Amino acid sequence: MINHKKAGFNLERRRLKGLILLVGMLFVAGSLLARGLNHVIAPETKLRGFFLTSFGELQVIMPEAGKGRQILVAIEKDAGAEAVTSSLRKMFGTSRKTARLKPEPVVPQNKYEEDLVAMFPELQLLVINAFLPPAVQERFNRKLDFGGPNCFNTALAATDGIDRQEARHVSLNEFKARLGLLYTEISTATPEPGDVLLYNSSDHAAVYLGGDRVFHKKDLHKEYYFRMPSRLEVFHADPGEWVPGPNYCGPYSKPGDTKINRVQVFRRGATPLQAWNDAVMTRSEYPFISLMKTTAMKTAPAWSLGKVMGYWSEILSEELATKLSESMKTDAAGRLLYTELESVRDQIFISIEDNYFSSPYANGDKITKEIWFFDNEYARSLISALRRLFDLETDEETLNRICQTLKAINGDYRGKSLLAIIKAGN
Repeated sequence: MINHKKAGFNLERRRLKGLILLVGMLFVAGSLLARGLNHVIAPETKLRGFFLTSFGELQVIMPEAGKGRQILVAIEKDAGAEAVTSSLRKMFGTSRKTARLKPEPVVPQNKYEEDLVAMFPELQLLVINAFLPPAVQERFNRKLDFGGPNCFNTALAATDGIDRQEARHVSLNEFKARLGLLYTEISTATPEPGDVLLYNSSDHAAVYLGGDRVFHKKDLHKEYYFRMPSRLEVFHADPGEWVPGPNYCGPYSKPGDTKINRVQVFRRGATPLQAWNDAVMTRSEYPFISLMKTTAMKTAPAWSLGKVMGYWSEILSEELATKLSESMKTDAAGRLLYTELESVRDQIFISIEDNYFSSPYANGDKITKEIWFFDNEYARSLISALRRLFDLETDEETLNRICQTLKAINGDYRGKSLLAIIKAGN
């Protein structure tokens, strides 16, 4: 029964008899409509390769990690999809594109989807991925098969905070620098689709989609897929998701142990990303940082970073981050570019660690010598770019001497300044 006083009506019951009857009829009709258009599968139902969850008011059939990429809802065989469509638009926002969309019948892409269709012949299974933002559609339930790209990269790439093709590590400093330049912190407990959520000030980041769902990559590890957990379950393992073993020492080594104490909401502003891309290009340090970044992004997915960039790049990037920490922080563009240098340094470290040192039987000294330095186009271009930074002329003979000196170190780098060797030219 309706509580009229709580509902804000100040009318006598006898004057509301007709209204109560109308509301009751609408409620019954709405319930019947819901049962026909959004079929609810019993929660205890076991689905191979899928699990049941919810997006707002809709029950959703979600693929487990790595078991397919189509997100589904079930409706009765003879029902229309209008109610589902309306709910999805309300959840994820209506754009010119989504205003014309409707869920499409599933076309099975793997054995799990084939089994699901066979399991429910009396239902229509509809794919709802098209209602998600393009960056989310592109990455959902994929994994990159190399370490480095993390939650901060994922959140920025999905919200135009970084170029989407930059699949690389993003340090916390770079993430916060980009938040400060391109986003505004919003004081709200109710985020909007497209907002970036920052958990516990630094622990994790995700993109709010709507329907209490976020888009994220849990960690920088290569085994993590891009997933869509509930907003307050980002530290829990999704069904089928890789769980670190007892010897893993990275973040979130015990899924679910991290408690959420604070969630900050950041909304993308109107400043074009290209404006800051252009600004950092004016810095004299840009050529060498761009070279290291693009080479790392090209070689890391192919697991060839160590054989192209060499171990010397890891040591040099650390030295450069130390030596340039003050001079690059004189303006906003310099500060942003410096945080990119930190991120590139971290990506080089992660890739070399993953490729060569992840085994407990790895011989560190031997590996360091084997991949120390390669006299190649990358090395010569980097040396030339660094010498230009310090207004030093570089001819072929000078390049040859520097490469010979660096190669002769043969992994015995402790106590030596690689930057000093490059500047000295001998």
